[in-house]
Amino acid sequence: MKIYIKGSFKRDTAHVHDAALLFALQEKIAQVETAKNIQHITGLKLLRGYRTHYRIQVRTEKESFRIGVVIRGNNIWFVRFLSRKKIYGQFP
Repeated sequence: MKIYIKGSFKRDTAHVHDAALLFALQEKIAQVETAKNIQHITGLKLLRGYRTHYRIQVRTEKESFRIGVVIRGNNIWFVRFLSRKKIYGQFP
C-alpha cells in the first residue's frame, strides 16, 4: 500500500514524548506499509457515516491513541494521531 503523511499528522506526533507510544506507532506504520489489503491491518475500523475514513488503534500499557486515516484504493493518507478522547472531535 502507498502511504502519504499529512502535515497535521506530523504536528500531532511531534507533541508525543512517550517512547513506548512512538515505538508502537512506528510498528503500526510498518504493518500498514506491508499489508496487502486493508483486511491485513489490525485495529482498523471504518468510521460510522463515512466510506473512506477509518481509525487505527494504537495502544501501550498506559495510553490508547488512534490514527485517523483516509483510504482510497491502494492509497492511505495518515491525517491525525490523537488520544482516544480527542480524535473523534477533530477527525474527520
